[in-house]
Amino acid sequence: MTDTEFSLEGEIVAYKFTAKPAPSLDIQKIIYSEIVLRSAAYLYLGHMAAPKIVFP
Repeated sequence: MTDTEFSLEGEIVAYKFTAKPAPSLDIQKIIYSEIVLRSAAYLYLGHMAAPKIVFP
């Protein structure tokens, strides 16, 4: 939907697109965890990490 590539920058664009209509900051954190942090872990590790939800 955002026509971006699978890179950290592309995943951040996808997050911003997806999180914009989210009704609360908690939901935005979950979306960030699922899109940006999991993608960053994949790019760093070379494989998918176990799914975890992160609340700073």
